[in-house]
Amino acid sequence: MNKQIKEDIWKVFSVASFLFITIFFILPYLVQASTYFHEKGHQRALDEYGIDNSYQFNLLETIPNFFNPRVKKLGVTRFDLDAYLNLGKNERTKVNIAGIVSDLRFLFLIAIYLTFVNLYLFYKIRVKKEINLSIVLGINWVLFMWLLALIQITVSNITYSSGDIFQLVRFLG
Repeated sequence: MNKQIKEDIWKVFSVASFLFITIFFILPYLVQASTYFHEKGHQRALDEYGIDNSYQFNLLETIPNFFNPRVKKLGVTRFDLDAYLNLGKNERTKVNIAGIVSDLRFLFLIAIYLTFVNLYLFYKIRVKKEINLSIVLGINWVLFMWLLALIQITVSNITYSSGDIFQLVRFLG
């Protein structure tokens, strides 16, 4: 086999392996990390009002749960519902919104990073004529996939019946 063909096959294999590993192993754990911070937002607000709460972080079930369409949640804060219901409307709102605020922080930071890195890349390619994109494109891929996942999760959390906003409205009455 020709040396060029072997190099091309290796490049295709390397890219395919990178994509496979990021989608099936790295992305679920990035989402689990952002879920952890989402739930920590709820916990901080609950702690502020003296409500007992807990969150179980399970690294072994991250990948199967991430790809299971029937899983209810990737993580959930357990808390004293009666104490939560005894809070005023503003306090309950703060508890429910705390997780979404954490999600929005992640979305903002990833978007800022992608913006500045890609502006720098544009500068290197157009002005400096230096092109070594492998690492930056790899990081961009991972962060962009995480950004898409976080957008979908945040929209779901806002719009679906098991999300924070629905739960807030449910208990406002």
